[in-house]
Amino acid sequence: MEGRICYPAGAACSGAGVTLPLVDYDHGNGCAVTGGYVYRGAALPEVVGRYFYSDFCGGWLKSFLVTDGVATEQVDWAVRPIGNIQSFGEDSRKELYALTSSGKVYRLARQ
Repeated sequence: MEGRICYPAGAACSGAGVTLPLVDYDHGNGCAVTGGYVYRGAALPEVVGRYFYSDFCGGWLKSFLVTDGVATEQVDWAVRPIGNIQSFGEDSRKELYALTSSGKVYRLARQ
């Protein structure tokens, strides 16, 4: 499966016994999800508890909260183009970083 959709398209499959993602999107919005982290740092208390993620080809940054097992308050953050996000990481203070294919590292911060 790709997200909640059988792969290849049109294939018969069963989601029985599979934990499906809370959020997914089609290839019109990207090519490969880059899973992130739940923000637990202190620098941005207004986003504590949000799960941040990206897409390798899309270069965007999105987040959501989980309430009773459902993705809520989905946000598409207006970040300047930073390139292809390959991974996320966090430091010892739980601050969040995005690592790009150009070798740059960006810290989630207030502008």
